[in-house]
Amino acid sequence: VIAELITEADVDCLDHLIDITCQDFPDGLGFELHFHFSPNNPFFKNTTLTKRYEVPNLLTEDEPILKNVTGTTIQWKPDQCLTHREVTKKQRKKGGPNAGQIRTLKKKERVESLFHFFTPPKMPALMDVMDEEEADAVEEAFDHDYDVAQAVRGHLIPKAVLWFTGEAMVIDDEGFEEEMMLAQGGGGAGGGPQQFEFNGGSNGSNPFPPPAAGEGENPECKQN
Repeated sequence: VIAELITEADVDCLDHLIDITCQDFPDGLGFELHFHFSPNNPFFKNTTLTKRYEVPNLLTEDEPILKNVTGTTIQWKPDQCLTHREVTKKQRKKGGPNAGQIRTLKKKERVESLFHFFTPPKMPALMDVMDEEEADAVEEAFDHDYDVAQAVRGHLIPKAVLWFTGEAMVIDDEGFEEEMMLAQGGGGAGGGPQQFEFNGGSNGSNPFPPPAAGEGENPECKQN
């Protein structure tokens, strides 16, 4: 789940990742993931990126109910943004006194990156009206986001030493082979990705696939 989000461009930045920690809320109603980076990271100024999940029924066996999810705004250094790139386009004016004149336009274009994880999907308001297709897209986005968070919280952090030594790769490969054998034999337990409901929402539920490329709602890189 996590590996499929990491692009080739992300790898150099992840070389500056020092540690990943998880802090559960004292009341058991959610958790925070903290990604710690070295101070000399050439990509952004933040030394810690945080993703916060408020899940009122986190400690129960019920389907998770997501109340809120927030992430750190990344302070990208000039020309180092990994989530958007600057595209230059030339446009010819069609009418008026300056017809035929060419002007240069610059715009931000979204690119795939693990670091979109820190810009969570937009939580729908209670009064928002969505059609079925829009509701499904929002649910899929939050499903994916929460799957990534749970993979970090429940798989990556507890096995940090095994991932560092490379042993976790071997374990994962063996587990994948067993799952494939069970699937081919028609057996095995379900265990699909978790789905969950918005707290008090009426339009569906759930977390983190990047929105479709080119969508206007994607925040552009902020450089300081």
